[in-house]
Amino acid sequence: MTARLIRAENLLWAVPILFGLLANYAAYSDVALVYLDDNYYILTFPTIIGISLLVMLIPFMMHSVLRDLGQRSFFASWAHVFFSCLLIATILFIYTYALPINIKWRYYMGELPAYKKWSYYNTLALGIFQLLVYIQAAYLVYGVGVLVKHRVDQKRLEREHYDYIIDHLDPNNTSGLSKSAVA
Repeated sequence: MTARLIRAENLLWAVPILFGLLANYAAYSDVALVYLDDNYYILTFPTIIGISLLVMLIPFMMHSVLRDLGQRSFFASWAHVFFSCLLIATILFIYTYALPINIKWRYYMGELPAYKKWSYYNTLALGIFQLLVYIQAAYLVYGVGVLVKHRVDQKRLEREHYDYIIDHLDPNNTSGLSKSAVA
């Protein structure tokens, strides 16, 4: 195996796939029912895996870019990978053990305990998904900040190198000689 395959950021795509397949076979139902903005959405587990992978795609690429440039922070990278994988696994765990419901139960007089429990799980899963998106956005902001700082430092070093060449190596430049003669 190459060193590129054995990297922490690969967990960002491996965990949703592995836990999603496990959830697909262990769930009470073949679909997850999500209630969002007064609408019910029926999601299959492969759809949930796809959504998870789309959310993780750009942060995964940011990990690779930071690693290739040598600007990767061990703590920030592992914290991002750990919390992202934990939240994905938690979401899939919730949808695995949430019992299927009848959407008409929402309109019954009184409150059915099964619907109340499902509603709690739905709200919890949506909140965790929002937290997951916020973590991805925070890591992207961090990564862009590191990339900008790296580029500014690189430009500064190039400018210093160019100034050194102009001052010391250019035979037509007399300003470099006068600076060294004064010192």
